[in-house]
Amino acid sequence: MDQAQLQLDQLEVECRRLTEQRAEVAPRKPRIAAWGVVKAGKSSLLNMLSGHALQEHFETGVVRTTRVNQELELEHYVLIDTPGLGIDHDDSQEAMEGLDLADVLLFVHAPPGELDEEEVDLLMKLRNAYGDAIEQRLVLVLSHLDKDQNGSMAEVRERIEAQVQRCLGIKPACFEVSSTRYRRGVEIGREGLQGKSGIPALALHLNALSRELGTSLMAVRQKRLDQRSLQLSAMLDEAIEREQGLIQALNAPYANKANAFVGLMSGMIGSFADKTAEIKKAREKLNSL
Repeated sequence: MDQAQLQLDQLEVECRRLTEQRAEVAPRKPRIAAWGVVKAGKSSLLNMLSGHALQEHFETGVVRTTRVNQELELEHYVLIDTPGLGIDHDDSQEAMEGLDLADVLLFVHAPPGELDEEEVDLLMKLRNAYGDAIEQRLVLVLSHLDKDQNGSMAEVRERIEAQVQRCLGIKPACFEVSSTRYRRGVEIGREGLQGKSGIPALALHLNALSRELGTSLMAVRQKRLDQRSLQLSAMLDEAIEREQGLIQALNAPYANKANAFVGLMSGMIGSFADKTAEIKKAREKLNSL
């Protein structure tokens, strides 16, 4: 499949998805989606936030297990687990739909190391999704805090926040968490260990953010849908103009040949007309002898 056809197919998917989202009855609670590359710890994080530390609601495993968006409604918000980005095209497409649905996004990154090139590219997509509200709607989550053996997490966090500042011009809320530490705290009944996991602090932030969104939630959702409609309309206009240009380019050689043929035939017809007139005059002259 050529690149132009792929772009048209993607536009068709986007238009269909937008139509479906306009028609759906959305929950009046904020939708919070966990988003990021494969094996960043998204599903484990949502299990901790939703009270499923010991009995998973969102499936986890050694290999990627989340292939479609999964929702769970809680008291203050709805959690959405999305497939990991960057490996499978269908998974990535499903994750992008989760982004479209989300009122708040948990961008989950698993250190060691700062954001890679792929994650930076994903960050850039968020500007289109959230516009000027991105600082409020984006929450950075650095997972696997329990693996920070030498105190390097603070340096990693500083570099990641600098990357986000360069890409988006903002400094969103950032939390360092350990699902493993939280789960262990639940197992042995130690609230102190749970607190050191960073999960309770993140949950409090999400509760406060949900209350803050409050009555403006539906209006903000409608504004986002309207913005996406305008963006898609512009993209469709560009695609139509591009296709028309391709058609003209494809037709040009045939049009030139057709014009040349018409010119040749016109010349031949004119020549035949001149010859016919000469023959007619000669015949008339013979008849007069």
